[in-house]
Amino acid sequence: MNRIRCILIFCVLLTGCKAQEIKNDVMDGKTTINDLQDEELKKPDETIHNTEEFIYVMDYLAFYRIDEKVFFYIDGAYAEEFYNPYTEYQKAYQMADLADVYACQLDDSYYSKDKIIGLKYSISKDIATSSPQNKAEAKIVPSFDYEQKGDSSYPEENKDREKIHCENTEQLYYLVMNGYEPVPAEGSIAEEVYNEAINVIHTFINHQMDDFEKIKAIYDYLTTEIYYDAETAYSSDTYLVKEQAYYLEGVFLNHCAVCDGKAKAYAMLLNMIGIPCYRTTGVSEDGDHAWNLVQLDNKWYVSCTTYGQSNATKSLNCYLPNYAMLLTDETTPYEEEWGFIPQKHLDIYEILEEEPYDVYEKMHVTVKDMNELIELLNSIEQERPYKAEFMYTGDDAQAFQEEMLTYLEKIENVNAIEVKSERGKVYQIIYLNEEE
Repeated sequence: MNRIRCILIFCVLLTGCKAQEIKNDVMDGKTTINDLQDEELKKPDETIHNTEEFIYVMDYLAFYRIDEKVFFYIDGAYAEEFYNPYTEYQKAYQMADLADVYACQLDDSYYSKDKIIGLKYSISKDIATSSPQNKAEAKIVPSFDYEQKGDSSYPEENKDREKIHCENTEQLYYLVMNGYEPVPAEGSIAEEVYNEAINVIHTFINHQMDDFEKIKAIYDYLTTEIYYDAETAYSSDTYLVKEQAYYLEGVFLNHCAVCDGKAKAYAMLLNMIGIPCYRTTGVSEDGDHAWNLVQLDNKWYVSCTTYGQSNATKSLNCYLPNYAMLLTDETTPYEEEWGFIPQKHLDIYEILEEEPYDVYEKMHVTVKDMNELIELLNSIEQERPYKAEFMYTGDDAQAFQEEMLTYLEKIENVNAIEVKSERGKVYQIIYLNEEE
């Protein structure tokens, strides 16, 4: 009996060895992940077993800017889950943190027979090298409660995080978003941007704040200090990987960025202080967009610092931050005008809150009549320009609005506008300088 058992074991081992020989023969002459030098990040497996591993493969290759074609096996059980490798490749490409920065080609010529794919990035050497040429001249009018209430001891060092070295801001962003402790190379752009991000946290965040106050502080920073780079966003140039507005450089070095740069900065800053936040992207009839998903009290909300900054340059020659997009739901106050179909983190959209967070109640800026509005305005001690944003909670919005406008006519250089909101009537009262 023992002899039969030994023979069976020998046959199994022999079969396994021959299968490995066949596997190696198929990969003969092709570059695999095992042919690449070891790095600090864990190497992906030579065989991709699921979507998460596919995403990691793409981010790993992009992180280390590997520009040669690298081949991988697709596990048989995994292959049965999708129609063809290209659809799964597109899915992983869209969901990855770094992959969509570079053009990538899929080689599926060996897939049908051997379940092998090849991935090759076209690595751009001049990524994020171009700063904005023209910055907006109009001012951003801050909220009356926009303050620097930070604490230089925040956040405390997390010694449990694995330390990984980085040189560029895409690597920096990836490391923070995936729970690593970045170690930027001395004198690198990653070091400069990381130090600026830490400075923002030290300036606006302290230990006494609750999570809502921390989220609001970072949202305030990105809607009050950072201009939207409309010139880059609407440029006819098709080679945009060189524009810093799409990266962390746009926010932390230039204070001028498009939606993608702002979304990355928002996600990185909140994750640096322990609040889950992701950058997501989507498309509509009007084009592409990037925004964020933010977790508060174990609930997920949409947040967008691009739509959270209104353009009032034609009427008031200024930009106005607003709280309509601080913590909202999938439709947002813009409803059909929003229209963006998300491409990343679709699992979060399945559990997204169906009602926006009651930010005005939380900030204690709700009024039910003129007496409460006057009391709120009289309590503000702020030099112009500034704006006071509040929600009306009374029963007669039309009468209140007429009374409010009559009251404000007596004050010089003060304007009122209505803000789109899902909750009800929201207004901003804008106090401009006398010369404005």
